[in-house]
Amino acid sequence: MPRTTAQHERSLEDPAVCELLKIRDFLDNVMVRTDGCYVAGFRVQGAVTYFSDDDGRNEAKGVVESLLRAMPEQSMRVQFRYEVVESLNGLLDQYRDATRSETPEARILDDRRLAAWEEKERLGAYLSRISGVYLIWDPVKHKRAMIASGGPQSKDDRRQAGGSFTLSVGKAIQKTKKEHLDTLAEFESIISGIESAMKSGGLGPERMTHGEIFLEIKRAFNPMDPDLTPLKENIAETREISARERLAPGNILGQTETYLNIDGMLWTFISLKTPPDGTYPGILRELMTIGFPIVISTQVVVPDQRVVLDKYKKKFRKMQAAQKDSKGNLRVDVTAQVATQELIQIQQEIIASSVKTARVSVVVGVHTSAPAWSAQQYETAERELAHRRQQILHVVARMNGARGFSESLATRRLFFSTLPGLAEDDRRDHDLLTPHAADLLPVELPWAGTTRSPLMLFETPYRQLLPFSPFDPNLENANAIVAATSGTGKSVHVGKMLLTCARQDVQVSIIERGDSYYHPVTFMGGQMITMSLDSEQTINPFDLEPGQVEPSNDHLAFLKNLTRFMIGDSGEGDTDLLDNLIMNAIRKTYARAQMRIDNPIPLYSDLYDELQNYYDEDKNPRVNEAARIAAAKMRAWVNNGMYARLFDRPTTIDMSTPWLYFNVEQLKDDPKLEVAMSLLIAYTTTKRAQGRANKRCITVLDECWALLQSPSLAPVVVQLFRTARKRNACVWGISQAVEDFTGTPDKPNEFGAAILATTAVKMIGRQKGNYDVLRQFLHLNETTLNRVKSLGMTEKGKKSEFLIVIGEKAETTHSLYIVPTPLEYWLLTTYPRERWYRQWWLATNPHLSLVERYEELANKFPHGLSELPELPEERSGEVSRLGDHAPVDTGKRSPTPNGGATRNEMPEWFVLEGATV
Repeated sequence: MPRTTAQHERSLEDPAVCELLKIRDFLDNVMVRTDGCYVAGFRVQGAVTYFSDDDGRNEAKGVVESLLRAMPEQSMRVQFRYEVVESLNGLLDQYRDATRSETPEARILDDRRLAAWEEKERLGAYLSRISGVYLIWDPVKHKRAMIASGGPQSKDDRRQAGGSFTLSVGKAIQKTKKEHLDTLAEFESIISGIESAMKSGGLGPERMTHGEIFLEIKRAFNPMDPDLTPLKENIAETREISARERLAPGNILGQTETYLNIDGMLWTFISLKTPPDGTYPGILRELMTIGFPIVISTQVVVPDQRVVLDKYKKKFRKMQAAQKDSKGNLRVDVTAQVATQELIQIQQEIIASSVKTARVSVVVGVHTSAPAWSAQQYETAERELAHRRQQILHVVARMNGARGFSESLATRRLFFSTLPGLAEDDRRDHDLLTPHAADLLPVELPWAGTTRSPLMLFETPYRQLLPFSPFDPNLENANAIVAATSGTGKSVHVGKMLLTCARQDVQVSIIERGDSYYHPVTFMGGQMITMSLDSEQTINPFDLEPGQVEPSNDHLAFLKNLTRFMIGDSGEGDTDLLDNLIMNAIRKTYARAQMRIDNPIPLYSDLYDELQNYYDEDKNPRVNEAARIAAAKMRAWVNNGMYARLFDRPTTIDMSTPWLYFNVEQLKDDPKLEVAMSLLIAYTTTKRAQGRANKRCITVLDECWALLQSPSLAPVVVQLFRTARKRNACVWGISQAVEDFTGTPDKPNEFGAAILATTAVKMIGRQKGNYDVLRQFLHLNETTLNRVKSLGMTEKGKKSEFLIVIGEKAETTHSLYIVPTPLEYWLLTTYPRERWYRQWWLATNPHLSLVERYEELANKFPHGLSELPELPEERSGEVSRLGDHAPVDTGKRSPTPNGGATRNEMPEWFVLEGATV
């Protein structure tokens, strides 16, 4: 910034910023530069190899290297641009747009999440990674290369290759529409080949339109406060405004020997002065994950290989001459001998077309995190920039012998050269073979999540906010397995996901032996149902879907398996005969019930009567005897039997309630009953979404390993996972270890493979014991297994860590931080001290509504109580004596005229966790 009158007068003679941009126009999905080059841009997802092993990274490197060898020589310059910005790049706006629920509870939870994320974004806690590939093609050089190689040529080609010199400025900068379309068609044919190579390399290219290229250059010019005005004319304009004028939203306020000042943001650049002695895949990873805003621009040009060979031949002759003295006798020169061997090997590979040489330039740009305007802010910004510059230089020095150079006089030129699509010869390039050039391309990125469906957002160790949705169209299904040892935050993790899914108005059903989800379910207006032998709650397994007259084959198979489980297996007789007998009896039971006028839905007692009086059409006494025996074994489940209250009554539970929570804790003394009831609940709840196209259903099976131990019910569990997608539903299985689903390598579970095949999402927490299960059944490589072994300890009230694995590819593996908001944490915590304190707090604040009580508790202790000393109310014993208190009215009376109560403000009796509702 000029500080004297003389400096100000000189600054007036400097060209405008827009005049420094070598851009002519944006049209037809390309950018045309003033030097005649055509530019096409691609957004790329990158080679996601953070969790790949050595073989996977080498394979990805080989595909990228083949892309470089497929580039046209001389005429094509490829710019690989990687940028890290301290913002979420509009992710929170996409998250808001994905909201579908109008319930006040879901809105309150969403507001708390967004407030926490916005505050962290303001403090620079999140980084967004933007990767792009820009193909810069010079048609004049291309024509010259074609003519030099003896290819087909026309008179116009020879004229264009000669440069079409003219004294007229207008003719020199003009091009007819036909010339433009012909050049564009030739450019598009080259682009299609390179795009297919990028797709095969797993880069996930997405072609930019010319308007998107325009916006990307504007965003890169001022990344902290981007101007998102699109490329279009305004009818109020009094003169023609060029694309360059629209493109330059900022000003260059000054330049020193160490930085460039653009609208208060200080920029500095480091170029690669000496390439590494040897490269390998992932050599740039430390630089790309350094943790502050950075721009890495790598330019690659493949020169004419014939000229390169001639150059190497000259070097080879020089090295041979260096090994002879003035009389022609051989002399020892170790340096020349090594260089001779290397030159021979390089020439052999080039002649064999296995590699090519490339001119590679790597420039790293760093800027401050906030603009500086005052003298004090400038001092702070300069220190911050100097610190970051030194960090970059040290990181480059650790790249296997590479050296960086801090730019001074060329800072402004390199800034424009690193902008998207504006790369040019910066005189910082090095001769490298394509395998080494591929290692220096900044294309390795962490998984970006399900960017098109940001249902929920997770923090990651790389300071990302990762969007994820199990219902994303790119996933084959929404089923999930969550496995982690006790105390690692499984309940908090699953509960947070369920509360986040509520923003899209899903139906939630939970089956658990316990009451971990009691508070979030009641907060969302749901119901906890405690199943016991004396319970009045019943689910009739014979219920049909609305509009159905007869059961589906899937329903018949479920009833057959459930009946077989009730009957048990004596180990004698023909199982196929019994299966066919039960299936036929179920069909006849439905047919007889349809004849009734009052209740056409059968009960288990109707099936019992059918088996008791069964008569085989072929008059086979063996079949009739098997039916009598089956009926005798069912007596405990029907009429006045021990289990009849739960299975042989019409359904009394309102299955349309959005949140249903079934607690089967009181059934644990009878394992057979617990397993049968859990499976019936799971099957019934997964069908809740059938016929409701806009309602998704999530069924959570906590500790479902007991279901898989039953030979009769395990196939039904597998069928639940298989058919959930067709019902617009999903099943989430929770357990402490993956081997609860799959078994061990020595004794595998025969149903484990089927469940894994129908489960797209696996979330792995801390594991104990043998990791062979993860290696053999989940096919995790050693890199991923080492990450599982190093998962951090759970920090109560702050975060826990899980590994998400989608499919069997390392590309869709990532480490997630589960960071609940204070309100979510107090709804989900299962830490005994916090559970008792939560009960005491809710009971002693009856004058507040339910939401207000939770919010005040969250505001008072945002990170829970695990790190706090004993509180006065705990020391006095008041909290621990809560169980001796009589029930109190904890609701807040509504001021409605009729004296009624509104949701979450209705009078309710305080219920201890685990009590029967």
